[in-house]
Amino acid sequence: MLTILSRESQRETPCVTLFTRCCMEKSFLIFLIFALPLFADTKSGDAALDRAIAKANSDWASAMKTGNVSSIGAAYADDAVFVGLDGTSIKGRLEIEKMYRDRFATGGVAASTKIEPKKVTIDGDLAYESGYAEIVITKASRASVNAGAYLTVWQKKNGEWKILRNVVLP
Repeated sequence: MLTILSRESQRETPCVTLFTRCCMEKSFLIFLIFALPLFADTKSGDAALDRAIAKANSDWASAMKTGNVSSIGAAYADDAVFVGLDGTSIKGRLEIEKMYRDRFATGGVAASTKIEPKKVTIDGDLAYESGYAEIVITKASRASVNAGAYLTVWQKKNGEWKILRNVVLP
């Protein structure tokens, strides 16, 4: 702890010590207020949203291994947009399902998947989920790994959370 000495007596005075202690405590509290969001967990505080995200992520991981396109599509809103790593936009749930169907037909299904949500933030009827995803596809004894960050925007419609935008980030 920082101690300030009085110039007159070169010893600690109760008034100066109390002032210093209060200033340090206020500074520490201000630091905590701004630093705590950096340590936020992946829970949003909205139980329905947390369940929707957990289910969609679990269904996505399973569907990527089995090729179940309708399971993937169920998490998307009808007017959803998927933006791939190359910037290509796929508009609408049915077109997103078609994209996955084509991927499974040409590239095969995933041998393994990993999805790690890092942060979820709610703003009214929108929620923002960011995280990391990884897909390993094995075809003809050759494995390819697609991995990276993502941002998913969820929208609450008729009491149900659906994916409105899903963006793969470099």
